[in-house]
Amino acid sequence: MSSDLFGLDSVLKIKKSGVRNVFTPHTPINRFDHFFGREKDVKRMISLIDSPGQHILLYGDRGVGKTSLAKTTCSFILNKINKGLFFTKSCDSEDVFSSLFLEPLQHIGCDTSIQSITKSLKQTGDASLNVVAAKAGLQSERQSSTVFKNPANLNSPFWIANQLKGLDCIFLLDEVDTLVNVEDKHKLAELIKALSDLDSSFKIILVGIAKTASDLTAGHQSVQRCLKEIRLERMDDEDIRKIILNGMRQIEKRPIDDVVDKIVNISSGFPHFAHLICLKCAEIAIETNKTHIESEILDRALDYAATDSEGTLTESVDAILRTINKPQDYKLLLLAAANCQKRDFRSSEVTSKFKKLFNIDITSAKLSKRLSKLTNEDVSNSILIKTGRGCFSFQDPRMPSFIKISFNNSRIIPA
Repeated sequence: MSSDLFGLDSVLKIKKSGVRNVFTPHTPINRFDHFFGREKDVKRMISLIDSPGQHILLYGDRGVGKTSLAKTTCSFILNKINKGLFFTKSCDSEDVFSSLFLEPLQHIGCDTSIQSITKSLKQTGDASLNVVAAKAGLQSERQSSTVFKNPANLNSPFWIANQLKGLDCIFLLDEVDTLVNVEDKHKLAELIKALSDLDSSFKIILVGIAKTASDLTAGHQSVQRCLKEIRLERMDDEDIRKIILNGMRQIEKRPIDDVVDKIVNISSGFPHFAHLICLKCAEIAIETNKTHIESEILDRALDYAATDSEGTLTESVDAILRTINKPQDYKLLLLAAANCQKRDFRSSEVTSKFKKLFNIDITSAKLSKRLSKLTNEDVSNSILIKTGRGCFSFQDPRMPSFIKISFNNSRIIPA
């Protein structure tokens, strides 16, 4: 039986190349030698972390590289500037305030375990008395019950601040947007303020998906002095180009200029998509023993990238295309909208882009009507949302890149 029956030879070749350590679309970057672009953002974060009493809130759209920026900056600081400790926690919907800081508290010796205390209830006719069961051989009229208690005051922001104030540490709290309870976000803000008031060396970096910073702090006003907000925007074209060229240089591959331009265009400022497309291009080049990456490889790579893209994006497009007539026409319409440069676009702009890409004339009124069919009263199940009369935007900012990947045709996607 051939050893490559299941593609093992290709897998081993790709693994040996190290390409999956260079282009990492599915995991955040945490090594500075694999991090490209965002120099100004890194510089600002280093300055803030090194400032007494300052903590950071890093927020923005999904896929812009928030966690990669935070982890890489922390790695650089701890290796080059401050040899303190580093803790990281990714929140989920089950987390509450009392569960967030267990690791650093345990590091300094705090007992965070749950202890059981057995109590007995003695019946006295018209009253009852709770006493701690400290003796054996209780009377038969006593009934015992067990309660669970934590000796640490994990629900108190001020107690935690006083415990951790002397720990020289950076604590990265990721996916803060998944915290469900507003009170937990308030307590988090109170903790940060308390640490700042204590001039603590315990620094916190909050990372989350949000349109505004107040979404992650529940609008807590008093924390603004000590929590510096950084909204991470999409990367500019030059930074995306750095990801492509520096990464390809590390694995000794050379994409032609036209391929680089198309990857920049398709990525639309999202490093996730730049990493995804570059990874697929590089894997094909490695499998086929090619040094230069040309348009043919890019076209194949986009097919693979579409398959590997996040399921929610695929489901959103498939769900709405199944409900309308002439889905092919709407694919062209979505491609035209995806190639509009602005986040908010008018139907007239899509009309112009439609003409440029496909050489097809369509009236703005007809096109606006079709765009309206791609909206949904339930925004979570919509591809487009109306932002004004005759004005639209994609509900998920990543959707234009996904559409360019999924509906790829090298003849109609401009550089």
